[in-house]
Amino acid sequence: MSMWLYDDVKEMEDFQNYQKEVRRIEREYLEIRVLLRDAEADYRAEPDSEYLKAKVKYLQKRLKHLESQAARLAADHPLEISLFAPPHG
Repeated sequence: MSMWLYDDVKEMEDFQNYQKEVRRIEREYLEIRVLLRDAEADYRAEPDSEYLKAKVKYLQKRLKHLESQAARLAADHPLEISLFAPPHG
């Protein structure tokens, strides 16, 4: 970190771009999870539908792809707990 605000402008811009990208991925992940939940409920109600079966498989595939891009989305515990919580024991 530098002494003057104007020296840090580029770093702050990079951080803001990174934040926007993370938010975009999280928003897309949430939308897919909601769509998948609804599609699976519809598929359970109508198990003979090939369309619903294909839709569920497609949404699961997209979800796996996003989880491979950002593994923390599928983590059991949020990253913040690991970073800021006191150690157990």
